Amino acid sequence: HVSGIAEALHAGDHINEVLDRSELIGKTTFTVTENLILGCLIVIFVVVLLLGNLRSGLVVASVIPLCLLFALSLMYIFGVDANLMSLGAIDFGIIIDGAVIIVEFIAFRITQKKDEFATGLNTVQRQKVKDNIAISGASKMMNSAIFGQLIILIVFIPILSLSGVEGKMFTPMALTFSFALIGAMI
Repeated sequence: HVSGIAEALHAGDHINEVLDRSELIGKTTFTVTENLILGCLIVIFVVVLLLGNLRSGLVVASVIPLCLLFALSLMYIFGVDANLMSLGAIDFGIIIDGAVIIVEFIAFRITQKKDEFATGLNTVQRQKVKDNIAISGASKMMNSAIFGQLIILIVFIPILSLSGVEGKMFTPMALTFSFALIGAMI
């Protein structure tokens, strides 16, 4: 900082601090962190509440940290800055949309076949039936989920083509959101 530099100066020379951005950077970092954590918690609460099943809600909610990890990894690889604009634009509701569709369909199918579970199946057989329902349900609904997320990704293509000041402001946001959405698809 300034004190370390001031010691290296000649006698009589001094440094006047004109602009200190450390407070602004600290507040911005806190705001981004707070928004991501609160947004994640609110979405998890609403998903668990609306799905009506804690296990289903937590499966859907697990997509959020995995998407953030994927997005942050790609941001690092492609040199996209993590700032208020890029990270603040991540919409967890859109990111978990595909997972909600798939998990809700699987839960519906398991509920439909509840009678099948009551007919003398042991625990291992019951789990195999549930696993088969989950695999077939995920396979069946994956096309719908991916198609909806691809439409959202296509919407960001014009933002990626911006140049100048607009490009410098909005391209990191579009890339970060696209990275998170690709992570959700995977």
